[in-house]
Amino acid sequence: MGSIAIVGAGNVGQAIAGHMVLLGHNVRLFSRWESDFESIITNDGIDLSGDVEGHTEKPLLTTDLSEAIRGADTVIVAAPAFAHAYLSEQLAQLLEPEQLVVFQPSVLGSAVELARHFALAERTPCLIAETATSLYTCRLRGPAQVYIGAIKNAVHLATIPHTASQDALDRLSHYFGERYVPGTDTLSVGLANCNAIYHVPPAVLNIKTVEDGLGLPLHTLVTPRVAEVINALDQERLALAEALGVQTISFWDFLESAYGVTEGSYAERVVQSYGRQAFPEPDSLTHRYFTEDIPFGLVIWSSLAKQIGLSLPVTDSFINLSGIICGTDFEAEGRTADILGLQGLDAAAIKAAFLNGVTPLVTA
Repeated sequence: MGSIAIVGAGNVGQAIAGHMVLLGHNVRLFSRWESDFESIITNDGIDLSGDVEGHTEKPLLTTDLSEAIRGADTVIVAAPAFAHAYLSEQLAQLLEPEQLVVFQPSVLGSAVELARHFALAERTPCLIAETATSLYTCRLRGPAQVYIGAIKNAVHLATIPHTASQDALDRLSHYFGERYVPGTDTLSVGLANCNAIYHVPPAVLNIKTVEDGLGLPLHTLVTPRVAEVINALDQERLALAEALGVQTISFWDFLESAYGVTEGSYAERVVQSYGRQAFPEPDSLTHRYFTEDIPFGLVIWSSLAKQIGLSLPVTDSFINLSGIICGTDFEAEGRTADILGLQGLDAAAIKAAFLNGVTPLVTA
């Protein structure tokens, strides 16, 4: 039996917590809001369906972050991207060197941000890991009712420092088996987060169905031409990785590693990968496909690209168009090179920061 803390009580947090309880681990589930626990308390646990079936007992439920992580071997951050900044600031004051923290999933820069807060607090950092996507493809289908459409076959993981990834993989295997696999570094793994690639183009290019609240399965909105836009956006992400001196997987490679899909047109591969889950398109302009994938996906790609003189016209077009649609300045609200302390750095120095979490800003 292990001791694991889950930070974030949304669909992913509840899926992981419920599964870990079923496997017999000591589980703590944290949320800032007690209201997030009401359905779990009423239901006397969490109901899981899909790839994992069962009714679980309640984990420890707490709104006290210190109580959640104290003594836990492993801490999984399953909170939305917009929460990573404030959580990193708090976690840097609480985590001990012998602990492992995993941003699951991360968005590009989450591990760097936490490492920077450790340095600013003048505390010895713990082992920090991140993944490009959630191991669990899941949705809440009712109060404390989590449908797990898939537990992915393989999810890449990297650490700060980059030489310690095997330690993280060994510790995580106790909870998740061998499904986490080694990634090269947090820059390549962070850039491998394909959420914005799949989520943003069909949502933006089918905005009428979003505004009409039709709730169509997202994969049905990926026509052959929309799939070409997805590919064009993906090519810019890959170009950014190359310019920063790393390699990362394409969206189509991701579908192969996560879901075993290798054949068919781009649109057909999307259907094969996501058709089973049939998760719906956004139901509002405040859906996370807009408020998370754009400011903490597209914006940080664009920011790093501009700093090293790389043009990403498709990426910037989606940022600008989405900002008009949503009435939001996503660049002002999102993660940027400046926020991560990477301002003024060239490509080599940016890569170095993602390897070891060291930047001139925090070592001065």
